Amino acid sequence: MSHMLSQNVMKIVLEFQKTEITEHMVYGKLAERSKGKNAEVLETISNDELRHYNEWKKYTQTEISPDKLSVSKYLIFSVVFGVMFVMKIMERGEEEAQEAYNQISGELPEAKELIQDETKHERSLIDMIDEKRLDYIGSVVQGLNDALIGLMGQLAGFTFALQNAQLIGFAGLIAAIAQFLSNSASEIEIYFSQRTEENKETLKASVYSGLVYVSTVLILIVPYFLSNNYYVTLLVTLLTTSLIIVFFTFYISIIRNLPLKKMFSTMILTTLGVSGLSFFIGWATKVVLNL
Repeated sequence: MSHMLSQNVMKIVLEFQKTEITEHMVYGKLAERSKGKNAEVLETISNDELRHYNEWKKYTQTEISPDKLSVSKYLIFSVVFGVMFVMKIMERGEEEAQEAYNQISGELPEAKELIQDETKHERSLIDMIDEKRLDYIGSVVQGLNDALIGLMGQLAGFTFALQNAQLIGFAGLIAAIAQFLSNSASEIEIYFSQRTEENKETLKASVYSGLVYVSTVLILIVPYFLSNNYYVTLLVTLLTTSLIIVFFTFYISIIRNLPLKKMFSTMILTTLGVSGLSFFIGWATKVVLNL
């Protein structure tokens, strides 16, 4: 197939080629690490990406090497965040390239059908991936909310009432442990009273929620044992809370295809609102009781 492409279109198509061959390698590596149906789906997508690469090569007559740095990055992401997260990130990259697709449609009108078929087929394959950890996303969010909103509010209230970093840390830790034990006891009681398959899944979900809760609690409380300035520790904890919210809302927005700004603003405003109200209650308690 021979086409005289303009310099600008040639550059865009070469980028498409690089993306396709890079994703071909990523999906191939992910397939090697997976089993069963997931391995088959990932291998299919990898082969599709190679086919798309060869389709674009017909226009450029040029061989392109994969971006090995991106391959390594995506493989690391897959270990930390899961295969679905990586696939969604790469899918988003293709959606963001829509403007580039429009730029080449004038010189390569036949490319439009290739792009549409590629996107439709790839999305149908992505939906076939079964990643167990995603079944417990709701539990993870619940544990995160309990720690961020509940504990952050308590720490803010204790800050003005106690005015001692270590005391605030210990008070927050005791309150967090009490809540964790109370929730765990309820789940265990339900499990042993009715040992159904559904209750097993519920117990497993509560374990995920508990692990996230404990991890988040430790992250938020540590600053209170590293500094004697309770206002500085409160500020550090608030900043840490904001970073955690940014990370988790970004992750969930990618996995669930949800709007990031709305999720982040809702969670950060709720957390800061509870913290501010708790701080005021702590101040009022100190003034009223003359502590």
